[in-house]
Amino acid sequence: MSLTIQSAQSIFSNTQVPSLIPATIALFDQLNVDDQLAYLWYAYTEMGKTITPAAPGAARLQLAESLLTQIKLMSPEEQTKVMRDLASRADTPISRSYGFFSVNTKLAFWYELGELMKQGVVTPIPVGYQMSPGVKVVLEATQKLDQGQQITVLRNTVVNMGFDTSELAPSSYPKAGVEEPAFQRTTPSISSVKIDGVTEPAVLGYIEAMNADNFDAAIALFTADGALQPPFQKPIVGTAAIAKYMREEAQGLNMMPQQGICEVRGDGSKQLKITGVVQTPWFGVTVGMNIAWRFLINPEGKIFFVAIDMLASPQELLQLTRV
Repeated sequence: MSLTIQSAQSIFSNTQVPSLIPATIALFDQLNVDDQLAYLWYAYTEMGKTITPAAPGAARLQLAESLLTQIKLMSPEEQTKVMRDLASRADTPISRSYGFFSVNTKLAFWYELGELMKQGVVTPIPVGYQMSPGVKVVLEATQKLDQGQQITVLRNTVVNMGFDTSELAPSSYPKAGVEEPAFQRTTPSISSVKIDGVTEPAVLGYIEAMNADNFDAAIALFTADGALQPPFQKPIVGTAAIAKYMREEAQGLNMMPQQGICEVRGDGSKQLKITGVVQTPWFGVTVGMNIAWRFLINPEGKIFFVAIDMLASPQELLQLTRV
């Protein structure tokens, strides 16, 4: 039996993921530009009372410093236009530069922009803006999610802004080649992992390597044609692409698996499902995301496929079931 990405995606297909997340993001995408900016403002100020992002640190802000400085020197009308350009993904110099940022740098940019708005240095939502029914619907939908799910919605709304640079060469960006700074962990990484019901070396090694930001060690556990599928995304195929994703988006995570099940398939490969909690450096130890990892390990003990699923409810952490 040959292993394929398509068949791997179907293992433990009864894993319950929260359908409200893509639905809420779809509602956000339907808002006009000013409504999208208003949603971010209200979400930041209201939900920020219970979900507080961690300060990104000077090293990470260096990548966004030039854009932030330009925006601070603008008039309120110019600042509003820049934010509208970002939300509408317009082809402007600032929107292009933002489009080349990694996910973590985009989050750092919006964190600092929100702080500047609160200080009055950057204009908030346009003067005279009245919250539309659409914004109220998206806010109400977001408030129904648990904190970990809210993080995912807010992250995706920000990440998808800026000009789409996927078809542009890196040389189109004035700071191409700047290395993504590492998150400085405020607590020791989890160096030894134990999972009730799972002893598979590749799985334990993967979790331990990710908790140490040792992406080279994590990548070494994959087959050359292996794949990693982040929540609500398509599989990332090949070790080079997976390594790029890890360095840009997986820094500083604390993965805390709790229990799992392992099943040996007819060809000697193994499929495993593990549930647990993940903390991100942006929201610290106070907010955890309920996660399931679905692994397909080849007969030689290498990771062919791992999917990371956000669970629909905390209850599913305890509900490990067969395919």
